[in-house]
Amino acid sequence: MRAGAPQDIENGLAGEPGPGPTGYRAIMSPAPLNVLAIEPWLGGSHARFLETWRRLSGHKVEILGLPARHWQWRMEAAAFTLAQRVGQSEQTPDVIVASDYVDLPRLRGFLPPHLRSTPVLLYLHENQLTYPDQDPDPDRNHYGFTNVLSCLAADAIAFNSRFHRQDFHAAARALLQRLPSPAPRKEFDEVMANAQVIYPGIDLNALPLGAGPPPDSPLRLAFNHRWEHDKDPVGFLNAVLEVREAGATIEVVMLGESFERTPDGMAERLERLGSTLLWSGFKPDQAEYARALGECDLVVSTARHEFYGIALLEGLACGCSPLAPNRLAYPEHLPEEDLYADHAGLCAALTRAATQVSRWRGSDLRAGRRELAQSHAAEQTALRLDAACEALRGGSREKQVARSGPLGGP
Repeated sequence: MRAGAPQDIENGLAGEPGPGPTGYRAIMSPAPLNVLAIEPWLGGSHARFLETWRRLSGHKVEILGLPARHWQWRMEAAAFTLAQRVGQSEQTPDVIVASDYVDLPRLRGFLPPHLRSTPVLLYLHENQLTYPDQDPDPDRNHYGFTNVLSCLAADAIAFNSRFHRQDFHAAARALLQRLPSPAPRKEFDEVMANAQVIYPGIDLNALPLGAGPPPDSPLRLAFNHRWEHDKDPVGFLNAVLEVREAGATIEVVMLGESFERTPDGMAERLERLGSTLLWSGFKPDQAEYARALGECDLVVSTARHEFYGIALLEGLACGCSPLAPNRLAYPEHLPEEDLYADHAGLCAALTRAATQVSRWRGSDLRAGRRELAQSHAAEQTALRLDAACEALRGGSREKQVARSGPLGGP
């Protein structure tokens, strides 16, 4: 997941309200809504998601958030701080959109009395029950239960993929079964039955179709995921080294963002790649990032956790062919031939690909890969988010007895 955060987030505000209707939106509601988007983790893909929606929305979207750090404390304390700032805003929201980092019952309790019945759409990028831990975290169920209570306090719920909705629902039900009574098992199932799927989307305009590598170069792989344990970059590098040692000729471009703590053994493996490694490091400039992706043949994932798959979809948009594990959210987006079963399957797929270099460079194939990403266009996401907010127009929590059925994903 990529993209820079808005510049003015230290004070909690990110940009002015959206300008209203845009060119692609031909049909509008009677009047634009005032939408307040609340994000305690306003950075990276979370920030890009909101900024892109604000730009494309037919409504007036204001973003209120905090810098993306100290995630546990954000879930514990952000509700109080952000509720105070909502009360200080000159704009009265018609609808609030809150992320999974918001403790929604606390937020409602701290809001000024006249805003406590404002309808809320809860959007879950991730959840804290099924997010994999690098280190054991005894508090994980506590934060996961916060996600459950936020679902119960929301007027509508949206997930970023069908996989995420199913994964969270199953884990939350298992947690609720373990808890003593009273536990809101029946009520949780009822709200989840109407949970929507709205893909976060990608900005195709910022990701032009690339022509691929130079004609005579070997197979070029892109790894554009974060260098963290849940994306398993070490597993990717192990596969590359294994295939290379078996005789395949490969080039590698490592585009993922790195942090202070990187997975054990990664630096040593990067050094072992030698001249195989063409680039190693994050490219914060969007145009440079897209250009580098567009010069690759395959975009590869070895993720242990993925609720959506934005990095792989960005590679598709630039013309790369995908290679991803047959698990998580990937089967939702990709045909079976682009999926592998395990480490051995990945190595076998890379070995085959290295002997069929010309196959990946045909202009029709690369254009077809981009076409596969079209259903994730940010404009479609904006329309679906707008529609979800419009469904809550004029409704307080007391009035939202019947919720709309699922919409969004295909």
